Amino acid sequence: MHEAKTIYRRVRKYDVETLVNGGTHAVLTASAMYAQSSCYFEYSWPFTTNSYSLFVQSEGEKVSTTWYLDTFNGRLWLMAFIFILCIACSIMGTYYVQKLISPNYMEFHDELSSPLFSLFYVWSGISGQGFQKIPKSWSLRLIILSSLILGVLLSYGFSSTLTSDLANRRDSIPFANLEDVAIKRTHTLCIRNNSSVYLHFTVDGSLQGEIQDDWKGLLNDGCPDMSTDSANLIPELCNPGFVYLEVPNIFRFTYHKAQRNCSIVQLPEIYWSRRLAFLQTKSAQHRHLINKYILRMDTAGILNYLRRKWMSTHIYDQSGYLRQSTFQPVEFEHIHLAFCGFFAITVVSAFICVLENIWYKLRLKYKGINPISIMPRTRDHMNMNITKVRRKSRPRTIVVRRCQTVRSILLPEIVKDPEFFQNVTVRVNRW
Repeated sequence: MHEAKTIYRRVRKYDVETLVNGGTHAVLTASAMYAQSSCYFEYSWPFTTNSYSLFVQSEGEKVSTTWYLDTFNGRLWLMAFIFILCIACSIMGTYYVQKLISPNYMEFHDELSSPLFSLFYVWSGISGQGFQKIPKSWSLRLIILSSLILGVLLSYGFSSTLTSDLANRRDSIPFANLEDVAIKRTHTLCIRNNSSVYLHFTVDGSLQGEIQDDWKGLLNDGCPDMSTDSANLIPELCNPGFVYLEVPNIFRFTYHKAQRNCSIVQLPEIYWSRRLAFLQTKSAQHRHLINKYILRMDTAGILNYLRRKWMSTHIYDQSGYLRQSTFQPVEFEHIHLAFCGFFAITVVSAFICVLENIWYKLRLKYKGINPISIMPRTRDHMNMNITKVRRKSRPRTIVVRRCQTVRSILLPEIVKDPEFFQNVTVRVNRW
Protein backbone atom coordinates (compact mmCIF):
# COMPACT_ATOMS: atom_id res chain seq x y z
CA MET A 1 0.00 0.00 0.00
CA HIS A 2 2.93 2.31 0.48
CA GLU A 3 3.51 2.22 -3.29
CA ALA A 4 0.00 3.41 -4.06
CA LYS A 5 -0.48 7.07 -4.69
CA THR A 6 -2.98 7.78 -1.96
CA ILE A 7 -3.55 10.94 0.02
CA TYR A 8 -4.09 10.32 3.75
CA ARG A 9 -6.06 12.74 5.84
CA ARG A 10 -6.49 12.60 9.61
CA VAL A 11 -10.17 12.93 10.44
CA ARG A 12 -12.05 12.65 13.73
CA LYS A 13 -15.62 12.61 12.52
CA TYR A 14 -17.00 11.23 9.33
CA ASP A 15 -20.25 10.09 7.84
CA VAL A 16 -21.44 8.31 4.74
CA GLU A 17 -21.78 11.61 2.86
CA THR A 18 -18.01 12.00 2.69
CA LEU A 19 -17.83 8.70 0.84
CA VAL A 20 -20.75 9.52 -1.44
CA ASN A 21 -19.35 12.94 -2.38
CA GLY A 22 -16.08 11.37 -3.42
CA GLY A 23 -13.95 13.33 -1.00
CA THR A 24 -12.84 10.14 0.72
CA HIS A 25 -12.38 6.69 -0.75
CA ALA A 26 -11.71 4.69 2.42
CA VAL A 27 -11.96 5.36 6.13
CA LEU A 28 -9.35 3.31 8.00
CA THR A 29 -11.25 3.43 11.26
CA ALA A 30 -12.99 0.57 13.01
CA SER A 31 -16.60 0.80 11.89
CA ALA A 32 -19.37 -1.44 13.12
CA MET A 33 -21.10 -3.36 10.35
CA TYR A 34 -24.66 -2.44 11.27
CA ALA A 35 -25.80 -1.43 7.76
CA GLN A 36 -25.79 -3.23 4.44
CA SER A 37 -23.48 -2.28 1.62
CA SER A 38 -25.02 0.08 -0.92
CA CYS A 39 -24.17 1.10 -4.46
CA TYR A 40 -21.82 3.79 -3.11
CA PHE A 41 -19.86 2.12 -0.31
CA GLU A 42 -19.06 -1.26 1.19
CA TYR A 43 -17.23 -2.73 4.15
CA SER A 44 -13.86 -4.33 3.97
CA TRP A 45 -13.08 -7.78 5.27
CA PRO A 46 -13.93 -7.82 9.04
CA PHE A 47 -10.89 -7.96 11.28
CA THR A 48 -12.45 -8.35 14.75
CA THR A 49 -15.74 -8.59 16.66
CA ASN A 50 -16.97 -6.22 19.31
CA SER A 51 -19.86 -6.43 21.77
CA TYR A 52 -21.56 -4.36 24.45
CA SER A 53 -22.05 -5.00 28.16
CA LEU A 54 -23.86 -3.35 31.05
CA PHE A 55 -21.87 -1.64 33.80
CA VAL A 56 -23.48 -0.59 37.06
CA GLN A 57 -22.16 0.50 40.42
CA SER A 58 -22.26 -2.22 43.06
CA GLU A 59 -24.43 -1.68 46.12
CA GLY A 60 -21.96 -3.57 48.32
CA GLU A 61 -22.35 -6.84 50.13
CA LYS A 62 -25.82 -7.70 51.37
CA VAL A 63 -27.11 -10.69 53.28
CA SER A 64 -29.58 -12.62 51.20
CA THR A 65 -32.40 -14.61 52.79
CA THR A 66 -32.23 -17.16 49.99
CA TRP A 67 -28.64 -18.25 50.64
CA TYR A 68 -29.77 -21.28 52.65
CA LEU A 69 -32.19 -22.37 49.93
CA ASP A 70 -29.63 -21.75 47.19
CA THR A 71 -27.09 -24.01 48.88
CA PHE A 72 -28.78 -27.10 47.45
CA ASN A 73 -30.02 -27.47 43.92
CA GLY A 74 -33.81 -27.67 43.56
CA ARG A 75 -33.62 -31.28 42.37
CA LEU A 76 -31.50 -32.18 45.37
CA TRP A 77 -33.99 -30.65 47.82
CA LEU A 78 -36.75 -32.72 46.21
CA MET A 79 -34.68 -35.89 46.31
CA ALA A 80 -33.77 -35.29 49.97
CA PHE A 81 -37.44 -35.09 50.98
CA ILE A 82 -38.27 -38.17 48.91
CA PHE A 83 -35.33 -39.93 50.54
CA ILE A 84 -36.65 -39.15 54.04
CA LEU A 85 -40.11 -40.45 53.13
CA CYS A 86 -38.62 -43.63 51.67
CA ILE A 87 -36.60 -44.32 54.81
CA ALA A 88 -39.62 -43.73 57.06
CA CYS A 89 -41.75 -46.06 54.92
CA SER A 90 -38.98 -48.67 54.91
CA ILE A 91 -38.72 -48.60 58.69
CA MET A 92 -42.49 -48.85 59.13
CA GLY A 93 -42.77 -51.66 56.57
CA THR A 94 -39.94 -53.69 58.08
CA TYR A 95 -41.30 -53.18 61.58
CA TYR A 96 -44.78 -54.27 60.46
CA VAL A 97 -43.39 -57.46 58.90
CA GLN A 98 -41.45 -58.22 62.08
CA LYS A 99 -44.58 -57.82 64.20
CA LEU A 100 -46.62 -59.87 61.76
CA ILE A 101 -44.27 -62.83 62.11
CA SER A 102 -43.45 -62.35 65.79
CA PRO A 103 -46.38 -60.97 67.84
CA ASN A 104 -44.15 -60.40 70.86
CA TYR A 105 -41.69 -58.26 68.91
CA MET A 106 -41.65 -54.61 70.00
CA GLU A 107 -39.26 -51.70 69.53
CA PHE A 108 -39.37 -48.35 71.33
CA HIS A 109 -42.73 -49.06 73.02
CA ASP A 110 -44.28 -49.76 69.62
CA GLU A 111 -43.69 -46.15 68.49
CA LEU A 112 -42.21 -47.19 65.14
CA SER A 113 -45.69 -48.18 63.99
CA SER A 114 -46.69 -44.50 64.02
CA PRO A 115 -46.06 -42.72 60.68
CA LEU A 116 -45.48 -39.34 62.32
CA PHE A 117 -43.00 -40.74 64.82
CA SER A 118 -41.10 -42.60 62.11
CA LEU A 119 -40.93 -39.45 59.98
CA PHE A 120 -39.51 -37.32 62.81
CA TYR A 121 -37.30 -40.22 63.84
CA VAL A 122 -35.67 -40.25 60.42
CA TRP A 123 -35.60 -36.45 60.18
CA SER A 124 -33.61 -36.18 63.42
CA GLY A 125 -31.14 -38.77 62.16
CA ILE A 126 -30.64 -37.04 58.81
CA SER A 127 -30.17 -33.61 60.40
CA GLY A 128 -27.25 -34.86 62.49
CA GLN A 129 -29.01 -35.56 65.81
CA GLY A 130 -28.66 -39.31 65.38
CA PHE A 131 -31.03 -42.01 66.62
CA GLN A 132 -31.90 -42.40 70.27
CA LYS A 133 -31.77 -46.21 70.38
CA ILE A 134 -30.58 -48.98 68.12
CA PRO A 135 -33.27 -51.55 67.21
CA LYS A 136 -32.69 -55.25 67.72
CA SER A 137 -33.51 -56.17 64.13
CA TRP A 138 -30.48 -56.20 61.83
CA SER A 139 -32.59 -55.20 58.85
CA LEU A 140 -33.70 -52.05 60.67
CA ARG A 141 -30.11 -51.43 61.73
CA LEU A 142 -28.93 -51.46 58.12
CA ILE A 143 -31.63 -49.01 57.04
CA ILE A 144 -30.80 -46.67 59.91
CA LEU A 145 -27.06 -46.97 59.22
CA SER A 146 -27.52 -46.07 55.54
CA SER A 147 -29.68 -43.08 56.46
CA LEU A 148 -27.04 -41.89 58.91
CA ILE A 149 -24.32 -42.12 56.26
CA LEU A 150 -26.35 -40.15 53.73
CA GLY A 151 -27.33 -37.68 56.44
CA VAL A 152 -23.65 -37.03 57.14
CA LEU A 153 -22.99 -36.42 53.43
CA LEU A 154 -25.92 -34.03 53.12
CA SER A 155 -24.99 -32.21 56.32
CA TYR A 156 -21.33 -31.81 55.37
CA GLY A 157 -22.21 -30.77 51.82
CA PHE A 158 -24.69 -28.20 53.08
CA SER A 159 -22.37 -26.77 55.74
CA SER A 160 -19.23 -26.61 53.59
CA THR A 161 -21.03 -25.08 50.61
CA LEU A 162 -22.82 -22.51 52.74
CA THR A 163 -19.60 -21.61 54.57
CA SER A 164 -17.64 -21.14 51.36
CA ASP A 165 -20.48 -19.10 49.88
CA LEU A 166 -20.57 -16.80 52.90
CA ALA A 167 -16.77 -16.48 52.82
CA ASN A 168 -16.78 -15.30 49.20
CA ARG A 169 -17.67 -11.72 48.44
CA ARG A 170 -21.02 -11.21 46.79
CA ASP A 171 -21.60 -7.98 44.95
CA SER A 172 -25.20 -6.90 45.19
CA ILE A 173 -26.50 -5.23 42.03
CA PRO A 174 -29.90 -3.61 41.49
CA PHE A 175 -30.82 -5.61 38.36
CA ALA A 176 -29.67 -8.55 36.26
CA ASN A 177 -30.05 -7.47 32.62
CA LEU A 178 -31.10 -4.67 30.27
CA GLU A 179 -34.80 -5.52 30.55
CA ASP A 180 -34.72 -4.86 34.30
CA VAL A 181 -33.50 -1.32 33.64
CA ALA A 182 -36.62 -0.53 31.59
CA ILE A 183 -38.94 -2.29 34.05
CA LYS A 184 -37.64 -0.85 37.33
CA ARG A 185 -36.83 2.61 35.90
CA THR A 186 -34.57 3.45 38.83
CA HIS A 187 -31.39 4.14 36.83
CA THR A 188 -30.47 6.23 33.81
CA LEU A 189 -29.06 4.31 30.86
CA CYS A 190 -25.99 6.00 29.38
CA ILE A 191 -25.04 5.27 25.75
CA ARG A 192 -22.79 7.12 23.33
CA ASN A 193 -24.92 8.89 20.72
CA ASN A 194 -22.54 7.90 17.94
CA SER A 195 -22.36 4.22 18.88
CA SER A 196 -23.96 1.59 16.70
CA VAL A 197 -26.03 0.24 19.59
CA TYR A 198 -27.84 3.58 19.90
CA LEU A 199 -29.84 2.65 16.79
CA HIS A 200 -31.70 -0.06 18.73
CA PHE A 201 -33.27 2.52 21.03
CA THR A 202 -34.72 4.80 18.34
CA VAL A 203 -38.02 4.41 16.54
CA ASP A 204 -36.69 4.54 12.96
CA GLY A 205 -33.33 2.91 13.71
CA SER A 206 -31.23 6.00 13.00
CA LEU A 207 -28.93 8.10 15.13
CA GLN A 208 -31.20 11.13 14.75
CA GLY A 209 -34.45 9.24 15.32
CA GLU A 210 -36.85 9.63 18.22
CA ILE A 211 -36.28 7.50 21.29
CA GLN A 212 -38.68 4.62 21.86
CA ASP A 213 -41.45 5.07 24.42
CA ASP A 214 -40.05 2.44 26.79
CA TRP A 215 -36.78 4.34 27.09
CA LYS A 216 -38.02 7.91 27.22
CA GLY A 217 -36.72 9.59 30.35
CA LEU A 218 -34.19 6.82 30.91
CA LEU A 219 -31.74 7.29 28.05
CA ASN A 220 -28.82 9.73 28.46
CA ASP A 221 -30.52 11.88 31.08
CA GLY A 222 -27.64 13.81 32.66
CA CYS A 223 -25.04 11.19 31.77
CA PRO A 224 -21.34 12.15 31.94
CA ASP A 225 -19.33 12.76 28.79
CA MET A 226 -16.74 9.99 28.91
CA SER A 227 -14.89 11.35 25.89
CA THR A 228 -13.52 14.26 27.93
CA ASP A 229 -11.03 14.37 30.79
CA SER A 230 -12.81 17.01 32.84
CA ALA A 231 -12.47 17.22 36.61
CA ASN A 232 -16.13 16.32 37.10
CA LEU A 233 -15.83 13.05 35.20
CA ILE A 234 -14.89 10.91 38.21
CA PRO A 235 -17.74 12.03 40.54
CA GLU A 236 -20.22 11.86 37.67
CA LEU A 237 -19.03 8.41 36.65
CA CYS A 238 -19.45 7.14 40.22
CA ASN A 239 -23.04 8.36 40.41
CA PRO A 240 -25.05 5.33 41.66
CA GLY A 241 -28.01 6.33 39.50
CA PHE A 242 -26.25 5.64 36.19
CA VAL A 243 -25.89 2.38 34.29
CA TYR A 244 -23.62 2.26 31.25
CA LEU A 245 -24.03 0.26 28.04
CA GLU A 246 -20.61 0.30 26.46
CA VAL A 247 -17.91 -1.77 24.82
CA PRO A 248 -15.88 -3.31 27.68
CA ASN A 249 -12.53 -2.21 26.27
CA ILE A 250 -13.69 1.41 25.93
CA PHE A 251 -15.29 1.51 29.36
CA ARG A 252 -12.22 -0.01 31.03
CA PHE A 253 -10.07 2.86 29.83
CA THR A 254 -12.45 5.43 31.33
CA TYR A 255 -13.23 3.52 34.51
CA HIS A 256 -9.54 3.02 35.24
CA LYS A 257 -9.41 6.68 36.25
CA ALA A 258 -12.17 6.30 38.85
CA GLN A 259 -11.68 2.76 40.13
CA ARG A 260 -10.47 3.98 43.53
CA ASN A 261 -13.61 6.03 44.12
CA CYS A 262 -16.32 3.46 43.35
CA SER A 263 -16.85 -0.20 42.49
CA ILE A 264 -18.54 -0.81 39.15
CA VAL A 265 -19.62 -4.32 38.17
CA GLN A 266 -19.88 -5.67 34.65
CA LEU A 267 -22.94 -7.88 34.12
CA PRO A 268 -22.21 -11.19 32.40
CA GLU A 269 -24.75 -10.87 29.59
CA ILE A 270 -23.45 -9.69 26.19
CA TYR A 271 -25.48 -7.49 23.83
CA TRP A 272 -25.27 -6.81 20.08
CA SER A 273 -22.03 -8.37 18.97
CA ARG A 274 -20.83 -6.52 15.87
CA ARG A 275 -18.04 -7.15 13.43
CA LEU A 276 -15.64 -4.27 12.84
CA ALA A 277 -14.33 -3.36 9.40
CA PHE A 278 -13.10 -0.45 7.29
CA LEU A 279 -15.64 1.61 5.36
CA GLN A 280 -14.71 2.33 1.73
CA THR A 281 -16.32 3.33 -1.52
CA LYS A 282 -16.82 0.87 -4.33
CA SER A 283 -14.99 3.23 -6.67
CA ALA A 284 -11.86 3.12 -4.53
CA GLN A 285 -8.84 1.87 -6.43
CA HIS A 286 -7.25 0.07 -3.51
CA ARG A 287 -10.22 -1.63 -1.85
CA HIS A 288 -9.18 -5.08 -3.10
CA LEU A 289 -5.67 -4.40 -1.91
CA ILE A 290 -6.97 -3.48 1.57
CA ASN A 291 -8.96 -6.71 1.78
CA LYS A 292 -5.94 -8.68 0.62
CA TYR A 293 -3.72 -7.23 3.33
CA ILE A 294 -6.35 -7.82 6.02
CA LEU A 295 -6.51 -11.49 5.03
CA ARG A 296 -2.72 -11.76 5.06
CA MET A 297 -2.50 -10.14 8.50
CA ASP A 298 -5.16 -12.51 9.79
CA THR A 299 -3.35 -15.54 8.37
CA ALA A 300 0.00 -14.43 9.78
CA GLY A 301 -1.46 -13.93 13.26
CA ILE A 302 -0.92 -10.19 13.34
CA LEU A 303 -4.61 -9.48 13.89
CA ASN A 304 -4.70 -11.91 16.80
CA TYR A 305 -1.81 -10.05 18.38
CA LEU A 306 -3.55 -6.72 17.85
CA ARG A 307 -6.79 -8.06 19.33
CA ARG A 308 -5.00 -9.15 22.48
CA LYS A 309 -3.25 -5.80 22.67
CA TRP A 310 -6.37 -3.72 22.07
CA MET A 311 -8.53 -5.75 24.41
CA SER A 312 -5.93 -6.47 27.06
CA THR A 313 -7.32 -6.46 30.59
CA HIS A 314 -4.30 -7.38 32.70
CA ILE A 315 -3.74 -3.80 33.88
CA TYR A 316 -7.29 -3.70 35.26
CA ASP A 317 -7.21 -6.98 37.17
CA GLN A 318 -7.00 -5.23 40.53
CA SER A 319 -10.10 -3.15 39.89
CA GLY A 320 -12.35 -6.11 40.62
CA TYR A 321 -15.35 -4.92 38.65
CA LEU A 322 -15.26 -7.97 36.39
CA ARG A 323 -15.20 -10.36 39.32
CA GLN A 324 -17.98 -12.93 39.07
CA SER A 325 -19.28 -15.23 41.78
CA THR A 326 -18.03 -18.81 41.39
CA PHE A 327 -20.64 -20.23 43.75
CA GLN A 328 -22.10 -23.54 42.63
CA PRO A 329 -24.88 -25.25 44.61
CA VAL A 330 -24.69 -28.89 45.61
CA GLU A 331 -26.51 -30.88 42.93
CA PHE A 332 -27.91 -34.38 42.73
CA GLU A 333 -24.93 -35.57 40.67
CA HIS A 334 -22.61 -34.88 43.61
CA ILE A 335 -24.23 -37.47 45.88
CA HIS A 336 -26.05 -39.77 43.46
CA LEU A 337 -23.75 -42.63 44.53
CA ALA A 338 -25.00 -42.25 48.10
CA PHE A 339 -28.60 -42.58 46.91
CA CYS A 340 -27.70 -45.69 44.91
CA GLY A 341 -26.00 -47.10 48.00
CA PHE A 342 -29.10 -46.45 50.08
CA PHE A 343 -31.35 -48.38 47.71
CA ALA A 344 -28.82 -51.22 47.61
CA ILE A 345 -28.75 -51.39 51.41
CA THR A 346 -32.57 -51.32 51.45
CA VAL A 347 -32.61 -54.44 49.27
CA VAL A 348 -30.05 -56.12 51.53
CA SER A 349 -32.05 -55.17 54.64
CA ALA A 350 -35.19 -56.67 53.11
CA PHE A 351 -33.28 -59.90 52.47
CA ILE A 352 -32.01 -59.92 56.07
CA CYS A 353 -35.58 -59.33 57.28
CA VAL A 354 -36.66 -62.48 55.43
CA LEU A 355 -33.79 -64.45 56.96
CA GLU A 356 -34.72 -63.19 60.44
CA ASN A 357 -38.30 -64.36 60.02
CA ILE A 358 -37.17 -67.77 58.75
CA TRP A 359 -34.79 -68.11 61.69
CA TYR A 360 -37.59 -67.17 64.09
CA LYS A 361 -39.88 -69.89 62.74
CA LEU A 362 -37.09 -72.50 62.80
CA ARG A 363 -36.31 -71.64 66.40
CA LEU A 364 -39.96 -72.07 67.41
CA LYS A 365 -40.10 -75.36 65.55
CA TYR A 366 -36.96 -76.56 67.33
CA LYS A 367 -38.55 -75.72 70.71
CA GLY A 368 -41.69 -77.63 69.78
CA ILE A 369 -43.94 -74.57 69.63
CA ASN A 370 -46.47 -74.31 66.85
CA PRO A 371 -45.96 -70.92 65.14
CA ILE A 372 -49.64 -70.81 64.16
CA SER A 373 -50.76 -70.95 67.79
CA ILE A 374 -49.03 -67.67 68.59
CA MET A 375 -50.09 -65.86 65.45
CA PRO A 376 -52.51 -62.95 65.86
CA ARG A 377 -56.09 -64.30 65.95
CA THR A 378 -59.24 -62.82 64.51
CA ARG A 379 -62.15 -61.70 66.65
CA ASP A 380 -64.06 -64.97 66.08
CA HIS A 381 -61.10 -67.03 67.20
CA MET A 382 -60.72 -64.97 70.33
CA ASN A 383 -64.43 -65.22 71.17
CA MET A 384 -64.33 -69.02 70.89
CA ASN A 385 -61.26 -69.13 73.08
CA ILE A 386 -62.88 -66.99 75.74
CA THR A 387 -65.98 -69.23 75.75
CA LYS A 388 -63.80 -72.24 76.43
CA VAL A 389 -62.04 -70.46 79.27
CA ARG A 390 -65.35 -69.60 80.87
CA ARG A 391 -66.47 -73.22 80.90
CA LYS A 392 -63.26 -74.35 82.59
CA SER A 393 -63.53 -73.20 86.16
CA ARG A 394 -60.51 -73.25 88.41
CA PRO A 395 -60.61 -73.41 92.20
CA ARG A 396 -60.86 -70.05 93.90
CA THR A 397 -60.84 -68.17 90.58
CA ILE A 398 -63.58 -65.86 89.46
CA VAL A 399 -63.84 -64.53 85.94
CA VAL A 400 -65.35 -61.08 86.17
CA ARG A 401 -67.16 -59.96 83.02
CA ARG A 402 -67.26 -56.43 81.89
CA CYS A 403 -71.02 -56.29 82.12
CA GLN A 404 -72.98 -53.64 83.95
CA THR A 405 -75.64 -56.06 85.25
CA VAL A 406 -73.19 -58.50 86.83
CA ARG A 407 -71.14 -55.70 88.34
CA SER A 408 -74.20 -54.06 89.91
CA ILE A 409 -75.33 -57.31 91.53
CA LEU A 410 -72.13 -59.06 92.63
CA LEU A 411 -69.64 -56.33 93.46
CA PRO A 412 -71.55 -54.58 96.32
CA GLU A 413 -71.95 -57.89 98.19
CA ILE A 414 -68.45 -59.13 97.58
CA VAL A 415 -66.74 -55.91 98.60
CA LYS A 416 -68.46 -56.05 102.01
CA ASP A 417 -66.62 -59.28 102.86
CA PRO A 418 -63.26 -58.33 104.47
CA GLU A 419 -61.66 -61.68 103.63
CA PHE A 420 -62.47 -61.46 99.94
CA PHE A 421 -59.17 -59.95 98.78
CA GLN A 422 -57.16 -62.38 100.92
CA ASN A 423 -58.68 -65.66 99.72
CA VAL A 424 -59.77 -64.90 96.17
CA THR A 425 -57.68 -64.26 93.09
CA VAL A 426 -59.39 -62.09 90.50
CA ARG A 427 -58.41 -62.39 86.85
CA VAL A 428 -59.81 -59.97 84.31
CA ASN A 429 -59.80 -61.04 80.67
CA ARG A 430 -59.95 -58.20 78.14
CA TRP A 431 -61.36 -58.89 74.72
